[in-house]
Amino acid sequence: MMNRAISLSLYLKAILTLLLASLVLACSQEAPKEGIEVSDAWVRKMPPGMTNTAAFMTIKNHTGAPVTLTQVSMEQAGHVMMHETKVVNDMAKMEHLEQVVIEDTVHFEPGAKHVMIMGLDMSDGAKSYNIRLHFANKPSLDVTAQVRDANQ
Repeated sequence: MMNRAISLSLYLKAILTLLLASLVLACSQEAPKEGIEVSDAWVRKMPPGMTNTAAFMTIKNHTGAPVTLTQVSMEQAGHVMMHETKVVNDMAKMEHLEQVVIEDTVHFEPGAKHVMIMGLDMSDGAKSYNIRLHFANKPSLDVTAQVRDANQ
């Protein structure tokens, strides 16, 4: 009778342990993302005296409908625009973008779409800058962009 009680006790403990582990696992699952997600935002560090640079980032749209990025701004900069580098007749040229429609994911990266920043004095040694993304059909979004060398 004693062996049976011990076996039942161990059996119940094993079941409770499995249930608890299942509950912990279920709670730790990441919830689906919503809205606009910006990752890997950075501003290219420039040598002293150079005030024009670029910013890069990845923007993911989790809204289920296209969103339109219409403008990018920075308080510290004189002027900010969206550009895309294109190669035409073996020559790279920058084309101004009035807007960028984001259906799923858009990459702003060197040699492609990027945020052109003019009149930014980087002599203060800031480690990051705030960039504001303005959308036609969503509220503006503030992003912290880390300052880093282009080869990082």
